[in-house]
Amino acid sequence: MKNKFLSFIAKNKQDMFRLTQLRLTALYSGILMIFLTVFIIIVYFLLYMIITNDQERRITSLAEQEMKAIEDILIEQTNPDLIDSQNVVFLNEDQFFFYVIDPRGQLIMGDEINKGLRPILLKELQQSAPKENELKYVDVNLPSHMYEFSRFHSPELRLLTIARPIIIRNHFIGMLYIGMDVTSFSKVFKWLLIVLIGLAILFIGVALLLSHFMSKRALVPIQESYNRQREFVANASHELRTPLSVIFSSVEALEMDGEITANDFSQKILHRLREEVKRMTKLINDLLTLARSDSEHASLELVKDIFDFRPHAERTLQSFEDLAMKKEIHLHFDAPESVIISGDTDKLTQLLYILLDNAIKYTPNNGEVTLQLRVEPFKHQHMLTISVKDTGIGIPREDIARIFDRFYRVDKARSRQYGGHGLGLSIAKWIVDAHKGRIEVHSEVGKGTEFIVKIPF
Repeated sequence: MKNKFLSFIAKNKQDMFRLTQLRLTALYSGILMIFLTVFIIIVYFLLYMIITNDQERRITSLAEQEMKAIEDILIEQTNPDLIDSQNVVFLNEDQFFFYVIDPRGQLIMGDEINKGLRPILLKELQQSAPKENELKYVDVNLPSHMYEFSRFHSPELRLLTIARPIIIRNHFIGMLYIGMDVTSFSKVFKWLLIVLIGLAILFIGVALLLSHFMSKRALVPIQESYNRQREFVANASHELRTPLSVIFSSVEALEMDGEITANDFSQKILHRLREEVKRMTKLINDLLTLARSDSEHASLELVKDIFDFRPHAERTLQSFEDLAMKKEIHLHFDAPESVIISGDTDKLTQLLYILLDNAIKYTPNNGEVTLQLRVEPFKHQHMLTISVKDTGIGIPREDIARIFDRFYRVDKARSRQYGGHGLGLSIAKWIVDAHKGRIEVHSEVGKGTEFIVKIPF
C-alpha cells in the first residue's frame, strides 16, 4: 500500500498541470464549501432564533394572562389560605398544562391535556422546575402505555415551561407553572438539520465538479503556452545537435593540424573551444532529455532489460578517473560480483553518471567519493540500492527540497565555477520516477552529501 501511495505521489509530481489543477480545485471547492457552511449555519440559526423567540413570547404572554386570571379568582375568596382546589381556570389551546403549587409542594389547582399525565408532570417539575420568571425546556420520558398522550406517539415530550409567583395582598400563595408542547418544533428542527446536511453534501459534490471544471478551463491557455514552449525546446535542442557535432568535429580536425597546435595561443583557444562545445552539447542533450520527460508518453521511452549493472557502473566510474586524479580525489567502489537487475540500461547509466559527476564536481581536493550497489529482497520483488557518497561541500538543509528543481542552483557563483547549469539532478529524478523508485538526500554542510536511490524491480 505504501509503495502504491509513493508511486501515485511521484506520478502526480511529474504532471505539474494535473497537480496544479488539483490545487486549484481544492482552493475553489474549499471557498465554496466555506461559503455554503456559513450560509447553512446562518439560515439554521436565524430560523431557530425566530421560532424560539416566538414560542417564548407566546408562553410569556400566556403566563401573564393565566397569572392575572388566577389572582382575580383568588382575590374573590375571603381567605387565601383556604383555596378551593377545584380547577377553576381552563387550559388555553397553546397550553399543555398549568399548575399552582404552594410553598409546601402541594398542588393547589391545575389542569393538563390528559389527567393520566399529572403524576409524571408533577414529578418532573419537582426534579427540574424552572425558577421564578425563568424559561426552561424540560424533556419528559413517557412510559410505553402512555405513548398515545404524545402527539407523535413517541416516548419523549419536549415542553417549554415558565414559572410565575402568585401573590395576593402581599401574601405568597404559590408558584404558577405553565407548560407548552414544543415537541413538534424540536422534531422539525432535527429533520431540518438532517435535510440541510444532506443538501450540503449534495452541494459539496456539485462544488467539486464545478471547481474541477473551472480549474481545468483556467489552465487551458497556460497548458497550450507550455506545450508550445516545450515543443520549441525539444525541436531547438534536436536541431542544435547537428551544428554542434560539426563544430566539435572541426575542432578535432584542427587539433590534428601540427602547425596550429604548435602555437601555444592557438592550442589554448582550441582547448577552450572544445570544452565549451562539450559543455553546450551536454546542455542541449539535457534539455532534450527533459523535453522528452515532459511528454505524456515519457514512460514509453524506457527500454527495460535484465542485465548486470556492475560492468556499467565500473565503466562509468573509470570515466571519472582522470578528473578525480586532477583533484586528488579517492574513488571507492563497493558492489557484489554481479548486480542483476531489470531496467533501462542507458537511463540507469546516465543516472549514475549524473550522481558521480555531481559528487566529484563539488568535492574539494583530497576528498573521497564512494559508490555502492546493492540488490536486496523487497516484499515480493527485489530492490536495487545505489549510494553515491562524497566528502564535499554539502547542501544546506533549507535547499535540499529544491535541488531537483530545474535550473535551481544552491550557490549560483559556485555552480558557474564548476560548470553546472542545474539540470542534472532534475534528469536524475525523472529517471528514478520513471522506474517507480525514489531518491533520498542526506547532507551536512562542510562534511559531504549522500544520494541514495532505491528502485524496485
